[in-house]
Amino acid sequence: MTLEELEERLQLLLDGKAITTDSHQIAIQAFEELQDKLEQREIAQAEMLFTHLPVALTRIEAGEDVEGPNQDIMNEIKQSEHFHLSEDLVAYVEKLWNNALPQEEKDFLYMHITNIININSGGMKS
Repeated sequence: MTLEELEERLQLLLDGKAITTDSHQIAIQAFEELQDKLEQREIAQAEMLFTHLPVALTRIEAGEDVEGPNQDIMNEIKQSEHFHLSEDLVAYVEKLWNNALPQEEKDFLYMHITNIININSGGMKS
């Protein structure tokens, strides 16, 4: 997925009022940050994550809760050599959003981001 493809996808969600303007902007900035970390303009299999992220932020703002991923899956994700980059990106999202994310949501993001980094791990900047 390219930035242009993401912008098109998010504009549909924004037009349909499924996401907020703030969550739209945060998703764009997080995608650009991941592009920089991976040193790639096109990120394979990023559609689910970058659709999930603004919807999740919008849902959290509305006070909705989510159940986190299975703990066994999280234990496996945390063993990845790229997990620290996931933590960095989630911290970046929290900084942009000016709020802490619930742990359950962080875990989903860690899972998705780590998988995307594993898939796209060409050139990497730590």
